[in-house]
Amino acid sequence: MRAALASPEAVAAVITLVGALLAAYWGGRAGGRGAVAAAQTQNRGMADQGAINARRVVYAEFARDARALADGVHQYVMAAGPDVAADSAAYTQVLDRARWSYDVVSIEGPQSVREAAKLFIDQAVACRRSQSWHASVVAAFNKLDTLMLTDDGNQVRVILTVGQEMSRIRYAARALPQDWRSQARSWARNASTDLRARWQEERDRSPDGAPTFEDVAALVGLLRDHDDPAAPLNAAVQAGYLTSQDASKISTYAVTWAEEDDPRERVSRGLLPMQDALDAFVRKANRVLHPEESEEDSEGS
Repeated sequence: MRAALASPEAVAAVITLVGALLAAYWGGRAGGRGAVAAAQTQNRGMADQGAINARRVVYAEFARDARALADGVHQYVMAAGPDVAADSAAYTQVLDRARWSYDVVSIEGPQSVREAAKLFIDQAVACRRSQSWHASVVAAFNKLDTLMLTDDGNQVRVILTVGQEMSRIRYAARALPQDWRSQARSWARNASTDLRARWQEERDRSPDGAPTFEDVAALVGLLRDHDDPAAPLNAAVQAGYLTSQDASKISTYAVTWAEEDDPRERVSRGLLPMQDALDAFVRKANRVLHPEESEEDSEGS
């Protein structure tokens, strides 16, 4: 009996059986590990996609609120209404909303998008602040345009005369450096000023680039005439077409920014940093949401 059990054929059968059992055992372990790894990979993929979807919503909401803020700044400086308090309240509302959206972007990240969103907010605030004075000038110029679109011939003649007066002042101001223009306005306000003596004093302080006395006298003379009650701007104020503040803004702009006839062009350029910052945010957000497109762009370039 023992001999039969110990035969080579029996030993081989036992070894074969044990091998099959071990193979089945370890194969099952390996298959289980593979299933776990596959499940983990799938879960990571789902988590990554969930994060991307969350960021897409956050970025889109910030872009929407940022666009509203940009429009609010543009409206304030390019088409300011008569109610300054209402304009400021509307601006504050869209600014607060954009700042709230920025806080959510900061939580989601990454740093590149967070910094782009912060830059836009900063530029929007800076653009409104830097263009606030020009906003009132734009409003005055908008009023001039509106006054021209009437059937009142006398009104049109008065406004045309205002434009001609401003053209003469701008032409004279262009002959002077910026700091001399301020001096000319100051001297014009005091009719008793010894203009030649003041010009000589100022020229001795800064001989380089000093304008001629004739150029200074030309601008001062125009500004002194401009303050006469019968001057075109004053006539427009007396007729009720412009306020005294409108007249002051138009006159100041004509002297200080003589190279630019229309303040709206200056303000439009002043808003470009804000628009550029918003475009930069959109590009950074797109790179985070669609990294494969950025890789393709890099390979193509």
